[in-house]
Amino acid sequence: MSNLDVQRLAKRNPALKPWDIEGIIQKFNSLDLDSNGGLDQRFISKAVDSIEPGHSYDEVRAALKNVEVSRPGIVELDEFVELIASIKSGSTASVKEKAGFEGISSAKAFNRRTIITSKQNESSAHTINEDEKEEFTNHINLTLDGDAHIGYRLPIDPTTMQIFDECRDGLILSKLINHSSPDTIDERVLNRGKKLSPFQITENNNVVVNSAKAIGCSVVNIGSQDLAQGRENLILGLIWQIIKIGLFANIDIKLHPELYRLLEEDETLEDFLKLPADAILLRWFNYHLKAAGWHRRVSNFSSDIKDSENYIVLLSQIAPNQCDRQALNVADLSARAEMMLENASRIECRRYVSPKTIVNGNPKLNLAFVALLFNTHPCLQALEEDADHAELDDYLFRDQYDRESRAFGLWTSKMEGFFCRHLRRYTQTQ
Repeated sequence: MSNLDVQRLAKRNPALKPWDIEGIIQKFNSLDLDSNGGLDQRFISKAVDSIEPGHSYDEVRAALKNVEVSRPGIVELDEFVELIASIKSGSTASVKEKAGFEGISSAKAFNRRTIITSKQNESSAHTINEDEKEEFTNHINLTLDGDAHIGYRLPIDPTTMQIFDECRDGLILSKLINHSSPDTIDERVLNRGKKLSPFQITENNNVVVNSAKAIGCSVVNIGSQDLAQGRENLILGLIWQIIKIGLFANIDIKLHPELYRLLEEDETLEDFLKLPADAILLRWFNYHLKAAGWHRRVSNFSSDIKDSENYIVLLSQIAPNQCDRQALNVADLSARAEMMLENASRIECRRYVSPKTIVNGNPKLNLAFVALLFNTHPCLQALEEDADHAELDDYLFRDQYDRESRAFGLWTSKMEGFFCRHLRRYTQTQ
């Protein structure tokens, strides 16, 4: 780079001296190993630390939001110099400190464990839940660990905003979709590599959006560019939908005929099959509370679970040899929740929730925890063969074309604004 270019950059970035810029250029060139004129944004924090140490991942990421990046996910030389100048001048601010948008105060954001995200010159902001961000990141770290193509990128630090940068190229989201709904994506069509072109990233993200829609996710207002730009609220919402579909996949009477035991008096199988998965989980939860002789019932995944009492009884009912009810004697809610989770760890189910999220009544994380308990310890007595279950037998074995029905269901789901999970049930109601 010529002296004129150095002078140009110095004029645009008065916080830097010409010799500072020369050093930044040398460091940039040493990091740009394939000489394509850009650094991967996922590693930009380490690049900054080699020049201006002492700044966290999220501080660097927040500073980069104020830099106009021409290629999503790639930081070019001019942009890198501007970023260093911004950090050197002390004009960085953690994403967590940005508040006051749309009437959201810092105190409220803290109490709700939310992170307020925005870009410079934006008149509005979006909030994401920090607990959900951390637990969903932990889920990705656990489920995709050892993957042949992206395993080297894990684990992702759940305490930072790194997850949103890792999702920019579509590979992690594609792998997550296939984990929740196997064989949805033919991974041979994905572009792989440590540094993808913008076109390749767009191709991957188009696959993500279309495939997410095919398995039942709502992708309204989510496009490939939103993923490439690391839009936090959209990515976190999509991750939750994908995880939830995977957690709900086994809540199916064809896989668990013993769910028939959850039918209430005078309820038909047809009516039961219309229930959403979260309602079936509540039904399952209350079934075990009743079997345990407990006087309480749950009607939601927030306020009814905040004191952990129902969790304690549920665990003691589905795993009596490993879990007891001693935590009921603890007065402090956080300490009681911790004792309950220690019981859960004995049956390898300490995931998705923490004492804080239980006491705060986070509905998404509690729903995920209950779904995990069902998937690993349903504890419903197997059905006996008798005439009472003829209706169930007819439902389980009447359709020999399940694979074809699923294929047609996925095909029709590609139509705008339409999703069909059970083709036979849908056509019978039309």
